[in-house]
This record gives sequence, structure tokens and C-alpha cells, in this order.
Amino acid sequence: TIIEIREETPTVKSFLFDLGETPFRYLPGQWVDFYIETNAGLQIGGFSITSSPTVEGTIELAVKRLPYGIPAQYLHDTARVGDSFHIDGGSGKFHYEESKGGPLLLIAGGIGITPIISIARYVAAKRLDIKMDILYSASTPSEFAFKSALEEIVASSSNFDCLYTTTQNSEEPWDGHTGRIDSELLQRYTTGDQAPLVYLCGPQPMIADLEETLSDIGIQRQRINAERWW
Repeated sequence: TIIEIREETPTVKSFLFDLGETPFRYLPGQWVDFYIETNAGLQIGGFSITSSPTVEGTIELAVKRLPYGIPAQYLHDTARVGDSFHIDGGSGKFHYEESKGGPLLLIAGGIGITPIISIARYVAAKRLDIKMDILYSASTPSEFAFKSALEEIVASSSNFDCLYTTTQNSEEPWDGHTGRIDSELLQRYTTGDQAPLVYLCGPQPMIADLEETLSDIGIQRQRINAERWW
């Protein structure tokens, strides 16, 4: 049951659900199948979980409004606090567990921040003694979702850092980093005594490019985890 709806960006809303007495298990980074009954019949959407499994009794999803995809459009245009839905999950091999250790390099492009924020929240909540860097790319400054939450995570430990970069020219004020995440930027965050465990989520061309770039600068393929939305 929806208990809170927040506008994260002009195109992204987050939805906090009360799970009631239903047991629900998931790992940070996983996704759910979300079922909606509409006039067009049963619709199923796959959405990444943005909350941490350390929080019990609720689950949070964030959804980008797109010109296609009935479930996403329904959640943006029709869903209200108090509405109830059926979800299945958590699912997917893209997830982090404490036993995997660190350091961590989490890379997000656009709405790809959704599983990344779940992992970051989990690491912060567990107070894991590992280094965690986040690289977050968005088209414009207003499209950075969960920026306040990320800033709180970074402030919670001297081992956490987050760099934001915009990829399109915009009239919005911005004095931060600009340009796509490239080899030079990646090398800044992958040099050290131990290669990071990398998690990538974003548009498919970005993922394919960064996988190749990370490999080229010496990160072993088995340390690169990529979420692929087909």
C-alpha cells in the first residue's frame, strides 16, 4: 500500500509502500515485478528497489516517467496514497552483500541511480568499514534524483564520496563537474592498493562503453557488475 509519494526530479517519482504483515526479502540492488490492473488488462513493470533491506516493513521504488510503459505512466498519473498493489521479488543477480567486501565504486547514469542508492544506503546503514565512491551522471542538474539522500550518506562517513556530472548544456545553474564519465575520471577512482568492486547501472550504451573502459584501465571483468534493462 502506498504511504508516501515524492517528486525526486521533474521526471522521477518515488513511492514508499507499507508491506503490512507480508514477509519480503531482497538484497540491495535487486528489483521487483510490479503488477497493475488497468482497463487494458494486467500490466507488469520491473522497477529497482531504492530502499535498503535494513529497513523493515516498508519498501521504496523510484519510477521515471517515460513516453512508453503503461505501469510507469500509471504510477505517475493515477496512483495515489492508499492504493495497494501486488509485487514479486526481490529479483536479479545485480546485488551487493556485506561478504563481498570493498572498496566499492558505484556508477549511475540517469534513472540508473535506483539500485545504486539501495546499495549505498545499505553500506551506510550497516556502517561497513569500506571505501565507497559514487559517480553519478545525469543530463541536467535537476535530473539528479536522491541528491539529498546521497549527501547524507557521504556525510555519515569519511570513507564515502560522491561526484556528480552533467552531460548536456542547460540554463540551470551548475558549478559542478561536466561531461560524461570517461577514462580519466575512472582512473581517478580506481587507482590504489586494491581495485574496487564496480557496480554499473544506466543506459545500455553507457554501460557497454564503461565496461570496456574499465577493462582497458585494468579492472578485472569479474569485479565489474552491470545491471542490464532490456
